Amino acid sequence: MIIKDNRRALKLNPVTKLSILVTVSVLVLLTSSQFTILVIVVSVLAAKQWTGTKGRFTKGVMGFALAIFITQMLFNRTGDEIASMWIVSITTGGVDSGVTIAGKFLILIMMSWIFVATTKPSKLSSSLIGIKVPYRYAFLPALAIRFVPIFELELNSVREAQVVRGLKLDRSFKGLIRSARYTVLPMFFSAMHKVNSLAASMTGRGFGVSRRRTQLHQESLSMWDMAITALAVVIAALLLLLDRCYEVPTSFFV
Repeated sequence: MIIKDNRRALKLNPVTKLSILVTVSVLVLLTSSQFTILVIVVSVLAAKQWTGTKGRFTKGVMGFALAIFITQMLFNRTGDEIASMWIVSITTGGVDSGVTIAGKFLILIMMSWIFVATTKPSKLSSSLIGIKVPYRYAFLPALAIRFVPIFELELNSVREAQVVRGLKLDRSFKGLIRSARYTVLPMFFSAMHKVNSLAASMTGRGFGVSRRRTQLHQESLSMWDMAITALAVVIAALLLLLDRCYEVPTSFFV
């Protein structure tokens, strides 16, 4: 997986994308309506499909969300009983809790992934500087995004090296534990080496010496960006208002 500027992504300012991400994340964390969560899940999955942000990462996230839903459905015994078979009992509280927890997890992770996969780090830092964020702090999220594909490549290299040395990495539970044990530590040392090299390189180029820094490409917020941000905030506020002030069903079984 290599992060790139997706051609089918919305041509929005990275700050606008970040504002939408934060707004929807706050909405998801505060809402208790399964209907709202499902609507946002469908919207996020549609956005993922439209932007073309695919890969093994998305399959893993969806599989983990499904595991959360099944776990809640099987082991949460609150509410009325829907069905039972042998020692397994499915209740309304289990289904509702599964939809809520799994949906929130899927939304937060997938929205963050879409933002990372459709945003160039250089444009993000330039956009943050454009809204008067000090460039020392504006480069932090850009560097974090830039290191995501590098760390994934390093992890794959470590895994291949361990396999060559005879380490058996299968998909069983023991295989996963063994893989984490023998790949996380080498990956950590490799990451620290790259961070130290980057810090030395930035220091050698005088990063942080002056108060201002010029940009090759200036990124500024347009009226369209501000309108989209305002619309997202208004929609999120209305959904929270409906959830808190009106009797919107928070369960599928109400």
